[in-house]
Amino acid sequence: MKKQKRKEEKGITLVALVVTIIVLIILAGVTLNIVLDNDGIINKAKQAVDDYENAQKEEQELLGQLDGHFEYDEQAGVNKPKLAEGMIPVKWNGTAWVKADENNTNFDWYQYDTTNKKWANVVTVKEIGTKTREQYQQAGVNEVIAEEDIIGMFVWIPRYSYKITNGYHTNADGTGTIDIKFLKGTTDNYEGGTANRNNKSNEDFVVHPCFTNGVTTGYSNGEYNKELTGIWVAKFEASSNTTTEENPNLGSKYGGGNNIENQEVTIRPNVTSWRYIEVSNIYTVCKKLTQDGNMHGLGNADSHMMKNSEWGAVAYLTQSEYGNPQTSDLESGVWINSYYEGDIEQTGASSFGGYSIYGTTRTGMVGMRGGQTNGRDNYSDWGAKQTNKTENDDGSITIEYGEVYREIDVIGGEPTGTPFTNTYYSYETGNGQKGSSTRNIYGIYDLAGGAGEYMASYLSKIEIPESGQTKAQRSVKNFNENIAEWEKTKYAGIRDAIDYEGTNGQILNYRDNSGKYGDAIWETTDENAGNASNLEWNADSADFPSLVNPFFLRGGLYIYGSTAGVFAFDIVNGDTNGLCSFRPVVVL
Repeated sequence: MKKQKRKEEKGITLVALVVTIIVLIILAGVTLNIVLDNDGIINKAKQAVDDYENAQKEEQELLGQLDGHFEYDEQAGVNKPKLAEGMIPVKWNGTAWVKADENNTNFDWYQYDTTNKKWANVVTVKEIGTKTREQYQQAGVNEVIAEEDIIGMFVWIPRYSYKITNGYHTNADGTGTIDIKFLKGTTDNYEGGTANRNNKSNEDFVVHPCFTNGVTTGYSNGEYNKELTGIWVAKFEASSNTTTEENPNLGSKYGGGNNIENQEVTIRPNVTSWRYIEVSNIYTVCKKLTQDGNMHGLGNADSHMMKNSEWGAVAYLTQSEYGNPQTSDLESGVWINSYYEGDIEQTGASSFGGYSIYGTTRTGMVGMRGGQTNGRDNYSDWGAKQTNKTENDDGSITIEYGEVYREIDVIGGEPTGTPFTNTYYSYETGNGQKGSSTRNIYGIYDLAGGAGEYMASYLSKIEIPESGQTKAQRSVKNFNENIAEWEKTKYAGIRDAIDYEGTNGQILNYRDNSGKYGDAIWETTDENAGNASNLEWNADSADFPSLVNPFFLRGGLYIYGSTAGVFAFDIVNGDTNGLCSFRPVVVL
């Protein structure tokens, strides 16, 4: 009995094994079919993922359309300006800024058309002035905002697409034209079409990159970290809260300085720009503009130092039919802010004939158009010292410059330039408004001349040694390591200004960035621009950064004459400079 049991417990027979294998093969085949065939598990899963992604895309498109519906002003044809806490909508009544209707009834606040060119303006006010901030916020339409209470002024640039219809990548002097299509909400749709997202702005309407989310592009064209319906741009060059009419230079010849602990940014007309501040501190004070406890009461918003893309957005809108475009007519375009209360000191230095140029700039002032030399040669004068100043009944200021120093003046020599007289006009006057982006009071000022404006845009790949760093290298290192990608724009190029096989290094740096667009550089310059060769639109200065001077400066300087302008770009090393200021941007 025991032996029989052992016999029955022997292993599986060969027939049984074959049968088992066949069954497993059949089952495996069924399983593989379930997994792999057209209706298999894998394809089903893939289809589910595709369906989910398509649903997400449709949802985003729908949300974008809804956003376009809620953010877009059908009457005005542009996105409604977004108000941050502390912002008060204003309009000009002919003599003063007054509160505007936030709902824009009958275009009370803004009208972005080709005739009125009424760009939306807001102000911020002191917490306690002639009235409290709360009183102004609760005031009715047409309530006067006392000028002495205003500490900030901003202009709305609505989301748009553009197409360069003449002068693309040439040195178009008075012939460059740009068409604009305002977009709906955060979509790429305009009335009657859809814009593209590429750099072919001479072929298509392209969404301006400063309004777009740059996470997929690495923020290479100055994009932000989300889609924007528009941006608020400072109306004038930045000034400091410690600047007063009695003390326009903040106690120094430089108009400001790096002592930023007790200073905050203000945006006001008829004061000196905040100058002599290094680029890293510019970034810091621009961020402070919307941080907790700021003097403006600005909340639910972010602020940053202006980038090339945002300057480009202002420049392109200005050059369009909605702004103040430069044409072949010498009276057209943005007039230069050439205001300068001059002071000259002998330094013994070899540059500038052994003299240093100091002076007081003033925001929102306009002199003669840059193409006119006002009785002097702008290309050979290094500086002028005022000998008399007269404040006229019409609000203009006339300054006589009796000592004019030229490049050929030697150390200790006498001034050999020809004395001259300039008259300057405040921003609200008829001539003064020629210096705005709209040729009326609703535009942005100081885009040509004034102080040159530092940009958060620079050559980023400069080699930084462990020790013995120059100021330029330290500034680049700080921007590379400490500033968010969407608050700066990095450019290629690591050459200095010497020739490389017959071509200047700055020109080669310029060519390294041929793929960028929207920043009023490659699109609006000649192939050989980059070395102060004036091959920019409207004969503006075109000096591209180099190893020694890696940061961009926009707009030109008050001493530049005809080469200062909306399309001008220059270079600076990141250090303090009595000729350089800045401009903040606020986003919601």
